[in-house]
Amino acid sequence: MRRFICTGAVLVMLGACGAPAPADPLAAARAQCADAAVEAPVQQSACTTWLEGAALSEAERSAALSHRASARLRAGAITPALRDFEAAIAADPANIHAVLGRASILVDSGQLDAAEPLVRQALQSGEYAERAHFLQGLIAFQRGDRAGAIAAYDAALAVAPRFAAALANRARARAQGGDYAAAITDYDAALAVEPNLSAALAGRCWARIAVGAEDALPRADADAAVDADPNNFEGLLCRGLLQLRAEEWEGARLSYDAALALQPGNPTALFGRGVARRRGGDRDGSDDMNQARDFSPNIARTFEQRGVRTF
Repeated sequence: MRRFICTGAVLVMLGACGAPAPADPLAAARAQCADAAVEAPVQQSACTTWLEGAALSEAERSAALSHRASARLRAGAITPALRDFEAAIAADPANIHAVLGRASILVDSGQLDAAEPLVRQALQSGEYAERAHFLQGLIAFQRGDRAGAIAAYDAALAVAPRFAAALANRARARAQGGDYAAAITDYDAALAVEPNLSAALAGRCWARIAVGAEDALPRADADAAVDADPNNFEGLLCRGLLQLRAEEWEGARLSYDAALALQPGNPTALFGRGVARRRGGDRDGSDDMNQARDFSPNIARTFEQRGVRTF
């Protein structure tokens, strides 16, 4: 069998080593579409270019739709992302990236029964195991199955030990069960991986309060949580509580105002704001406190147990 070796100056049979093939005009779009590290609008545009500029196989079309969905999700466009994930699954039901993307949106919206079969499909496939177990943990936690949630997060971390969100969520489950020391250990580990992970900072704030840490430690966590994400509800509540303990009435009122902008009518935020207003000289703060008691009759005791003088 004769073999032909190509060099820059040799003409070879059948044109195997002739002039360079023309550059693929869609190569850049295809690469950016698959690159989650680029900015979300760039990734979304690249995926659209790839989808509209080439004749794709069903598997390629599914991949492009799935990547565009992820970009849209990162940009906060939930409904378009869901539509793209659904279209990706229709094109290729075995696209586990799309299956888990759709499942994550369903879990976030509380549609646990609809998400569970998708998570089960992903677990059976063996692909993206850490993400599948993570979503399994979210479902279990939202159903009140704390032990099941911890087991699922354990499984996710067995695959990806530096999965910061799984560490933070396992910490939350442990804290809910009263194991604050283990929760703080998990929060520390999560923050070693992602120092600005707002959920971990807010969770550690509450856990440190629970174990009686000096206020400076949880206060640093609360401030960092809100700096990282001004809409972190738990971070705002934790900071507000610590501001009340420090008798920073105006700061506490602002923290609880921000929390109420996110969750209007939340009794904890209402009562905290009422205390801040009343202790700061605004007697109408009692209106907030009384409204909170309508929803949570024992809320004053909760604040007092956390070291806040309510009057």
